[in-house]
Amino acid sequence: MRDPGGCDFPVDPAIPSWTLPGLWAEEVFAAVIAIVPAPLSYQSVVPFRMASFASRLNAETLADGLHLVVDDEHGPLRFWIGEGAERRPAIVIPLDEACMVRLHHVRRFLRRWTGRPGGPLPHALRPTRYRIDRLALALRAVTARKAGATTRMIAGVSDPGVYTMRGALWKDCDQRGTAERQMKLGEHLVAGGYLALLRHGIPRNPETASISA
Repeated sequence: MRDPGGCDFPVDPAIPSWTLPGLWAEEVFAAVIAIVPAPLSYQSVVPFRMASFASRLNAETLADGLHLVVDDEHGPLRFWIGEGAERRPAIVIPLDEACMVRLHHVRRFLRRWTGRPGGPLPHALRPTRYRIDRLALALRAVTARKAGATTRMIAGVSDPGVYTMRGALWKDCDQRGTAERQMKLGEHLVAGGYLALLRHGIPRNPETASISA
C-alpha cells in the first residue's frame, strides 16, 4: 500500500479475479464495449435494457460513466456506458489496430442482447494453456523470491532432484536456467508488463489500407 486508500495494483491481488473482475478503460482493453449517446438524427434507437444483464460481476459509477462487467458462460462482457447513453445507446468502434477485436466483442454483446449466448472467444483471442501455465509459474517464482526463496528452492518445486546437485552441476543445469527465466519474466510482469496481456490477439504492426476513390 502506498498510503491509506492507495494500492500498487489496479485490483486488490487478494481478491480472486473470478470473484471481482477488474475494471479497465476502454482505450486500454479492446474487450471493453464503449457505449455513448447516439446522434439525435437516429430516431429508432432502443434504450439499453440494464435489467437484461442481471448477472453482474462488477459495476462502478465513476466520473466518466458506468463501468460494468456482466457474466456470460463463455467469458465476461465488459462495458463502459457514458452519461446519457442508456436512453439512446450507440456503440463506438474506433478505427485503430484493435478494431477487429472490438468488433468481435460487440458481436458477442449483440447476441446476448437478442437473447442468445454470447459465444466463445476465437482461439486467436485466447491464450494457450502453455502460456497460462508459463505466466503462472513466473508469478509464483517472483512471489517466492520476494518471500526469501533461493533459486534452488524455486527450481526444486518442479524438480526436487536439484537439492542433491553440487558445484558446477547445479551452476550449469537446465533447472537453474529455467528458474532464473521464470523470475525474470515474473519481475517484468509485476513491473507493468502484465498490461501487454490486455493486447493479446491484437497485431503489433497492422497494415494500413489506403482507400482510393
